Amino acid sequence: MGLLSRVKSQVILTIMLGLLLAAISVHALASDTNSSSKTITIVDSANRTVEVPYPVERVVVLWSNPAKEMRALGAVDRIVGMDQSTKDEVDKGTLPELAKVPVVGTQEEPNYEKIAELKPDVVICLSAGYPPEPNEIQAKLEPFGIKVVGLDFYRTEVWFDEIEKLGKMLDKEKEATEYADFFYSYYDQVNSAISSIPDAEKKKVYFEGAKRYQTYGGAGYGSGIPNMIRASGGKDLYPEREELAFEVNPEDVAERNPDVIFKGTPLGWDAENDTEFKDLRDEIMNRTELASTNAVKNGQVYVISFDVAGGAGKKFGPVFLAKTLYPEKLPNLDPLAFYREYLQKFQGLEYKGVYLYP
Repeated sequence: MGLLSRVKSQVILTIMLGLLLAAISVHALASDTNSSSKTITIVDSANRTVEVPYPVERVVVLWSNPAKEMRALGAVDRIVGMDQSTKDEVDKGTLPELAKVPVVGTQEEPNYEKIAELKPDVVICLSAGYPPEPNEIQAKLEPFGIKVVGLDFYRTEVWFDEIEKLGKMLDKEKEATEYADFFYSYYDQVNSAISSIPDAEKKKVYFEGAKRYQTYGGAGYGSGIPNMIRASGGKDLYPEREELAFEVNPEDVAERNPDVIFKGTPLGWDAENDTEFKDLRDEIMNRTELASTNAVKNGQVYVISFDVAGGAGKKFGPVFLAKTLYPEKLPNLDPLAFYREYLQKFQGLEYKGVYLYP
């Protein structure tokens, strides 16, 4: 081969090598760009399809339920903003990790400017029933590129699905599975015990809220309490009502004749003794209008903390209620041991307080 041919060959080889290196560099750059802007798609509890960054690193929570669930998955440090109800939990001592996290208004009236300043990847809010709903919040935050996901964490019928989705968003799927399995181990005991109870033999339950003669509807989206009762093998007293919460006539409660009455109270983890629980029970036992009900006649009146039967605590409700409704079918079930392990293992909190009386 002549000198000129050898020179031409070297030039061509150099050009080809340069093009190959350039292609590799471009591919590497593209891969880096793609990895840094990776997303996943979530169908939230409002049945909205939402594309979110993956993994989600910065979160604003518009009520306390998602904060506690994120802590259970080891991701509470990703919360960069919270609503006032979550701040109330901080002040109560149940979310000390968030002491320095800024407040962005209330769940009902979020401060969208403050949220935007925090540059979260995602805002987690309630899916329905408590305005503003996800689409309204999303419309306000769309100009800032902030995604909104509606997850409730209080409805027993969708709680496991929501934990799975939260774990997926946070790249905490292993932790989410471990957390869900802990609950399944108790739910399975309940389901096994109540599955053979004929519908006609299931106990009728009147669940009264913090206000006298306030209860919850079971026909619509609901508050989660009617489904919590059903998951425990009970029959809620007002299955035909769609209202979230409503007042009832005492005579109507008596006519429907509940077998068991539960009175909800915000006291729980912060209760120093059971005095107020006892007083609440005594007040119901002494209501003349309820004296003829099976619940009062048989002493089946209980006061239960919303920590284990309200808000995010409804996920514990089937265990606490089933043990109370059908103790003979669940002799080895220990709801307090269940809650103690939850507090210590998944929340890093000491076990204390009063949750059920008597």
